[in-house]
Amino acid sequence: MSIEAELLSGTARVPGPVPGRSGLSQMAPPGGAGGGKTLLANVVSAAVDPLEIAASLETFGLSNSVVQKRFSYDDVFGLAKQLYTMAEFRPAPAVVRRKVRPGGPVDLGRGIIFAAPTLMFTGAALALRSSLSWWTVPLALICGWAFSQAVSYVGFSREAWGEPPGTAVVWALLAALISTAALGWAGDSLLGGRFSGVLFAAASCAFMTAAAELVVHGEERVIGALLLPGAIGSLVFVTRVPFALPVVAAVALSAVSVLATVFASLRHLPARWWRRPVLNPADLPTAFRYFATGLCCGFFVGLFIVLEPAKSGPHSWPAAAAYPMILSLGAMEWQLRSLRAGAWSASFKTNSVAEFGREVRKRLARSTFWYLCVLAVMTAGVQVLAHFRGVLVPAPLLDAGTCLAVAFFFALVVSSSGRMELVLRAWLSGLTTLGVWALLARVVHPSWRLPSANFAFFIAASVSATALAFAARRAVVNPFSHA
Repeated sequence: MSIEAELLSGTARVPGPVPGRSGLSQMAPPGGAGGGKTLLANVVSAAVDPLEIAASLETFGLSNSVVQKRFSYDDVFGLAKQLYTMAEFRPAPAVVRRKVRPGGPVDLGRGIIFAAPTLMFTGAALALRSSLSWWTVPLALICGWAFSQAVSYVGFSREAWGEPPGTAVVWALLAALISTAALGWAGDSLLGGRFSGVLFAAASCAFMTAAAELVVHGEERVIGALLLPGAIGSLVFVTRVPFALPVVAAVALSAVSVLATVFASLRHLPARWWRRPVLNPADLPTAFRYFATGLCCGFFVGLFIVLEPAKSGPHSWPAAAAYPMILSLGAMEWQLRSLRAGAWSASFKTNSVAEFGREVRKRLARSTFWYLCVLAVMTAGVQVLAHFRGVLVPAPLLDAGTCLAVAFFFALVVSSSGRMELVLRAWLSGLTTLGVWALLARVVHPSWRLPSANFAFFIAASVSATALAFAARRAVVNPFSHA
């Protein structure tokens, strides 16, 4: 019997799929090495092009050198062509097409849960107003966003490979608390502040890190339930309805929500967790990209919050410009799910990659349009409420908040396609714009007129949003990113 016939019959001694983290190895049927040979024969008989067979041969350990030494062929492609001509064509059995849920009202509910922490910490910050420094909230956002992004990536990566929960959350919590405390004490020494500011930043950072672990396990309802004490306490403290809540009570309720969330995130720790590795070394570069992206996102939002409109009166409230971005989180999730469901459907209806690209770009434009409509309605509503409360939001700051909201939507689209390097480059382009403005502000002649800090921030947010928009158009055309 020839070696080609032995390969097709499964009697040849060929390496099976390499066990471990290979996605294709998950496809091999049970039965040890024989299962690998059976899969190879199935792929050969169902192939419509020799390239499919060549890819499968390499997956099963038959490289060019192996083929040359053991089977006397020039390369894998020569063996693949021979197998293609010998094998009888047998169509692969049809599989049940999995359903991809489009966006819906449930995503708005998730958005409300994700917006509730802002309400909780806003009330706590107002209660501790005299005890917090201007750098407290930016520090909490930068550290919290970075560590939560890293925890999310590690958790979802393990889940994708069918691995049990890991230890990323406990080490991330420890690193978050240590870094926040160290930077907080440095801020107290260099910029002035109080110990309460360090505690507030550490609590906010710990909550964001722990909540990311719960999101990995799909426990958004648990987050919502644990947020109730702090969110309700902050709402009562701010509105004074139905009664005036003492400062101590508002802070204590927020602390209860934070501690409960941290303890809930530790429920999934495996036994003897301190002896288990945090992540696979191969995942380290991508985890670092997520961490760096979190640093950039936290820096942008933190800078947005602390920018003070110097010439807009004593009743200015810059945070009013940030609320539409927070309230639109559910709309982001809705449109992202609708986009991915549409792309999955288009992958079955189109016959070419070019046609798929045109269809999915149309769906991206449609999702962007509806997200912008929701964002515009929310922005108008918040500004009307702010007007009746005597709050004035400068136009550049409001425009910057809108650009950030659009940038976060496109960042969500690109990151869901697995192209975190594009997201990081886009945020770094905005940071570079801010760096150039800060450098010019120091070296130019005083008689030269430079844009204000609010306008410079708007330009930087616009640069990042534009870069992310182009990255989204580039990322969504890859059919494999929607699989």
